[in-house]
Amino acid sequence: MNRVIIIGNGFDKAHGLATGYRDFIDNYWTNVSGHIFDGYKRWLAEHWGAINDPSPYEDEFVLFEVFRDKQHKTPEPSYPQSYSTPYDEVRGLISIFNDSTNMRYDGSVRLTFKSKFFEHISSRCSFNNWVDIENEYYGKLKELLAEDDAVIRNEKVRTLNRDFDAVKKRLEIYLTEVFQKTQMKPFPSIQEAFDSIIDPKEVAFGKRKMFVDSILGNIENDAVRLDKEENLSYLFCRLQDEERNCYVTRLLSDKHFQKAHCTPANTLILNFNYTKTAKQLYAIDTVEIIDIHGVLNNERNPIIFGYGDELDDDYKRIEKLQDNDFLENIKSIHYHETGCYRRLLGFIESSPYQVITMGHSCGNSDRTLLNTLFEHHNCISVKVYYHQREDGTDDYSQLIRNLSRNFNDKAAMRDKVVNKEFCQPLVPTSEKVT
Repeated sequence: MNRVIIIGNGFDKAHGLATGYRDFIDNYWTNVSGHIFDGYKRWLAEHWGAINDPSPYEDEFVLFEVFRDKQHKTPEPSYPQSYSTPYDEVRGLISIFNDSTNMRYDGSVRLTFKSKFFEHISSRCSFNNWVDIENEYYGKLKELLAEDDAVIRNEKVRTLNRDFDAVKKRLEIYLTEVFQKTQMKPFPSIQEAFDSIIDPKEVAFGKRKMFVDSILGNIENDAVRLDKEENLSYLFCRLQDEERNCYVTRLLSDKHFQKAHCTPANTLILNFNYTKTAKQLYAIDTVEIIDIHGVLNNERNPIIFGYGDELDDDYKRIEKLQDNDFLENIKSIHYHETGCYRRLLGFIESSPYQVITMGHSCGNSDRTLLNTLFEHHNCISVKVYYHQREDGTDDYSQLIRNLSRNFNDKAAMRDKVVNKEFCQPLVPTSEKVT
């Protein structure tokens, strides 16, 4: 038996890496704010309602202009409803500048988004306090299906792809900086999970025979013969195969037997992150690692950033358009650019395996790949390591709801997914550093 360990962004975040999409967007606006307003000017704005001479700024996403006249001042400036994000803070300061009742600043300012997609994800992050950039991209892509004019539609999708590519490049720079500057340490709970056996109680009922058969291949006939001499459980066994099955079934509750026969023969770390956290902290040399979505700053395995739900009904509509620009950021297309996906297929075809997830949301952006893993005939169970919050609550139920969407066969889902009583937090609150 083998094991596939799925590593997602929650794994990095558990180790102190600010690698979430909101972290990325907040960091961007904090830097923009720093370019426009220095610390003293910000203090003056917040306490006195005035800032003298903010600085102009421009990059691939925004243009911030400063005017000496009052042309952009307004009687009713648009103040954000909250100031929970750095983007909200920038908007609030702009409103102070352009408030016609503000007599302390004679000029005016204007913020223009050069990228409509970046404006959208910044607004979504402000409104929801979180954002999934890949899902938002796919949502915008699907909106273009309503455009009947093929020429206009093609122009819009190319613009969207350019905006998305700019986000990808900026994200790679940000993640590189985060990974380089963050000091990480291993957690005992995660190491124990890496080293754990495949508990027979976690195996799907429909896969018990496969599970037992995989153990039988390692059982010596002499061991069965000796056990038969000492135990009456074999009285009703007529065939040698029945005796061997009886032997395994009887001993599966024995800890020493489990250690010998339920320890994964091979472990594959399927890393969905662009970082090397799992390899750096937990992986031994004998563990195979597939960076399925690429690695930061690696030309041979560049990062794959996009969407991967070929099971979605709208995806079929996209394919029928016969417009390759719509497929530019579809993950399964990019899987062909390296040998990573075929290595994964080779691993799951080789032997029965258990899947465990660590920090992966199991959302729709990876649905095609996850469906292949979960519904494969060799998959004997899917076990979730969930996030435990400081107040004692957790996200197990949310993860299972997400995970269920990756199954077309719901009966298989109910059988294969391990019950919460046999699952554990990725990092218990007792291990977290406060």
